[in-house]
Amino acid sequence: MIESFIAPLILLVVFTAPLIYLYRVVYLLRQYHWASEQARQHTICPACHRVVQLTFFMCPDCNQANELIPTEKEVFYQQCSCGKMLPKIPQHGRNELVALCPNHHPNYYPISKYAGTYPEVVIPIVGGTSTGKSAFLAAWTVYSQGQLQFQHGVGVTFPFKGSPEYAKDCIRRFQKGVPPIKTSIVNPCALGMDIVSRTNRKGLRLYLYDVAGEVFDPLGGASENALAPFEYYDFMDGVIFVIDPFSTPVIRQKYSQSLSNFGTSDKPTDDTCEKFIRGLYEHNLARNEYHFASCAVVITKADAKDDKYNLDLDSLIGEVAAKTKMRTEPDLSFEDALHEVCAMQLQNWGMGRVLDLLEGHFKEVRCFSVSAFGHSPQTDIPFASRRVELPILWLLKKQRQTIFTSR
Repeated sequence: MIESFIAPLILLVVFTAPLIYLYRVVYLLRQYHWASEQARQHTICPACHRVVQLTFFMCPDCNQANELIPTEKEVFYQQCSCGKMLPKIPQHGRNELVALCPNHHPNYYPISKYAGTYPEVVIPIVGGTSTGKSAFLAAWTVYSQGQLQFQHGVGVTFPFKGSPEYAKDCIRRFQKGVPPIKTSIVNPCALGMDIVSRTNRKGLRLYLYDVAGEVFDPLGGASENALAPFEYYDFMDGVIFVIDPFSTPVIRQKYSQSLSNFGTSDKPTDDTCEKFIRGLYEHNLARNEYHFASCAVVITKADAKDDKYNLDLDSLIGEVAAKTKMRTEPDLSFEDALHEVCAMQLQNWGMGRVLDLLEGHFKEVRCFSVSAFGHSPQTDIPFASRRVELPILWLLKKQRQTIFTSR
């Protein structure tokens, strides 16, 4: 009786064993393929400005660099030499490890945790010496730590090395009415911000680059290819072009006796803009077609006022000017009115060529006026910046970012 079941059982095993083995192989291959796809992420190194494939990570126990790539033998985890099991894909916790950039030989540069988690937006800040770039960036940083989080329902953290300390220093200085330190590094690390919605948990990683103004001075000579080391121009999502109103020909001539009161730039804005555009050609970004990015033209020092010389920039390019424009054209929003009055004044100040250059090489150009300090620097009087958020928020909205809400 038993013998009658043995033969069919043997046949069943003979035919099903290969199928089971085949199923197991297919399952493992599918798991490996899925893990490989999920592991394929990249990020931007804030130091060397290159796009980096996320393959190297730091062990949280021994700080050793590990190459975490799914393999057929080790699909999801890999053991570090210290014994720590490290995840190979984001779903298993790889994003919580510090990503490393292998381009900094002989060492690895620590980028941050959560690299590649959010869409990355790259915005360089361009302008000549003493135009107010560093003050603008510091004012935005202070705004991001307070009003941005409250007014737009987001959380802001600083993922890169040195950025949290920079943010704390900006807040401390603004509370005391002390201007930020001028940028002296030609090719600095990016200021990185993770901006995450508190409602839907969507977010972005914002890279802001404050390049020393000397990069754009002067034209000609060996400095022609000065933008060559800045690889982020190859994939920037927008640009902020900063103009000091006191560097424009008309303002310099009309208010020459009061220039020393406002820390003005003595470099022609036309030259700065021309060199910037030439740098874009070096990066093959401006060849006979508009670049995909947008440009925010930011006029700084909009709070400048001097009763002695009848100087009041707010009435020309600030809130007063925009609201006056809105009274004559009620259909305009505040930002539209601000753009129109700023663009008109730049034309009147002899900056028409600058606007033409930018409009010829960017998808869209919009003008803003800001005051990083809110008043002339005076010790112990806290700064109260005005409108510094408008250019950056406009550029972020151009990336179809939907993480911001209004209150």
